[in-house]
Amino acid sequence: MRTKILGFMAFLLVTVLVLTACGKKMSESEYFEQAKLQEQNEEFEAAVDSYLSLYKRFPSGEFGDEALFHAAIIQANILKLFENAIETHDRLLKAFPESKYTHQSLFMKGFIYANDLNNYVKAEEAYVEFLTKYPNSELSTSVEWEMKNLGKDINEIEFLSSDQADSLKAER
Repeated sequence: MRTKILGFMAFLLVTVLVLTACGKKMSESEYFEQAKLQEQNEEFEAAVDSYLSLYKRFPSGEFGDEALFHAAIIQANILKLFENAIETHDRLLKAFPESKYTHQSLFMKGFIYANDLNNYVKAEEAYVEFLTKYPNSELSTSVEWEMKNLGKDINEIEFLSSDQADSLKAER
């Protein structure tokens, strides 16, 4: 019951924001707050629309890179709109090359190509670009592992070498 009340209250807040926005233009932070609220309320399509609208209205604004990143993550992970997610990651990479989200976007681009679209050529291109630009990133190990296992069936991937398995057994 509490969840329904909170959901209804959130709906009312979004409605008020939208209605008041009709009379005046929303600021960048208002767009961002609206999108975050929609995302929290699992209104994922509306959240993506709000994040992308924010970027279109304020292309060099304070929240543009974060808005694109959130939109791309929702598109891929929740809405399963993989091609759209790639396009959104590409927008972020082009518009905000120095963003704190750039290395994550490039990683996710390769990950989507490899694991969702099975386009291993594009995945490898993204991963090679990642390793060239961000060799010291905390994601580099994951990129190297992904590249080593591109296109392999889950049963073909050696998760633990026999030495690692033996040392785990010895610890028990």
